[in-house]
Amino acid sequence: PSKRARAEGNRKGKEPVRSDELEPGEIEIENKIQHDIGDDFIPFEVSEDEGTADQHNQLDARQKGKEVEREWDKGKLPGYDGDSRSRGTKRKHDDLSDDDGRPHVRRQWPVARSAPWLNDVYWDSCRNVAEMLHREVEAFVKYMSPTPAEDEVRRLTVTLVSRVITSAFPDARISPFGSYETKLYLPDGDIDLVVDSESMAYSNKVHVLYALANTIKRAGITSKFTVIAKAKVPIIKFVTNYGRLNVDISINQGNGVTAGKVINGFLQDMDGCGSALRSLVLVVKAFLNQRGMNEVYTGGLGSYSIVCLAISFLQMHPKIRRGEIDAGKNLGVLVMEFFELYGQRLNYEEVGISVREGGVYFSKRQRGWCDSVKSNLLSVEDPIDPTNDISRGSFGIAKVRQAFAGAFEIMQATAFLRAGILDSRREGRDYPLRPHRDPGDLSILSKILGVTQETINNRRLRQEVYDEKILHHLLGVADPPT
Repeated sequence: PSKRARAEGNRKGKEPVRSDELEPGEIEIENKIQHDIGDDFIPFEVSEDEGTADQHNQLDARQKGKEVEREWDKGKLPGYDGDSRSRGTKRKHDDLSDDDGRPHVRRQWPVARSAPWLNDVYWDSCRNVAEMLHREVEAFVKYMSPTPAEDEVRRLTVTLVSRVITSAFPDARISPFGSYETKLYLPDGDIDLVVDSESMAYSNKVHVLYALANTIKRAGITSKFTVIAKAKVPIIKFVTNYGRLNVDISINQGNGVTAGKVINGFLQDMDGCGSALRSLVLVVKAFLNQRGMNEVYTGGLGSYSIVCLAISFLQMHPKIRRGEIDAGKNLGVLVMEFFELYGQRLNYEEVGISVREGGVYFSKRQRGWCDSVKSNLLSVEDPIDPTNDISRGSFGIAKVRQAFAGAFEIMQATAFLRAGILDSRREGRDYPLRPHRDPGDLSILSKILGVTQETINNRRLRQEVYDEKILHHLLGVADPPT
């Protein structure tokens, strides 16, 4: 009988069948160690030969006084024991692996983040905490804003994708929209493109998406792609080979292009608030992106909703409406108040938000937008279509609201501490223990935001793509004027 048969006999309480013959591949070991299921063992469905080899490897390692490295432990930091949890407890959400099929999985290990924008903040001339935070927000927005080289790489990428698509579908018209069109994108933000084509309108949309994706892949723009066919708006998602830019493509969806024009109108027409609107949007998008709350399909807030929240906040701010403050010179205070309003003050159950006609709050109950099951959802009226609630799909808004509230409390507490440091330095009561002061000593924004090394590396990569003129050569275009 095989080992599996002998094991079955043990589990059923029967006397195992013993045989002096060794099975093929089995080695003779003195004083064999008995192991019970559940004793540092996770059963998997493996072939008999694989199971035998694994058991022998474990026995050899135990006899030598060390544990064999398990497949699921490869790559973990030294000293980490993934089985340190007490046995019999349920697996926590944070322990989920990357392959469990969920749309969003939290990382097991915190990602190191830095605050490179602090090098551009001159703290010594700040008179108070409000001015300190204002300058820090300015520095953050300047750092996160696209450089001319990054913007050129994105423009050339759009041109390259458009050329490949039109070569296969001559009647296609490709238009960028979303944050790329409004220039409100983060360094790793997506490029949203929409393909308008009459011939595609009469074909199966999923088949067309796959045909488009294969055309783009054969052209060498990307190595792999994903077609999200079951979404409300089916799209193609891929990462470019040159610059590692994320691109989303949809078909015959004109609303995105119209929404971009509306947002650009707000950026240009809001008197004295254009820079404040841009700063708020970039800070909030970075904040939510860092926490995985920036995608509607995972329950977070999309870019369109974030922009509308920022517009409404500026429209309804009492001091801005009365002309008592200059929004462009109080960015730090406005960021804190934004988190306070949408994290602690706004009545999500009763109040909806509209940015039309100068901005207004409306009763969700009177409009029929109340949901008896999910009464705490955010409701934001679409500036293009008043009957459409653009944030209805953000089913995880409770977590977003909690994150906003926590950000406000952290920034408020940090502001009090920074005020004490500023006063002590001004009055000569500061005794530094280091030869040089750390720029982060007076930072407030870095307590809730940071930049990953991956983002820094991707920006360097795009700068190299621009410097080496890779996309210029692929497209056969002249170098831009210096």
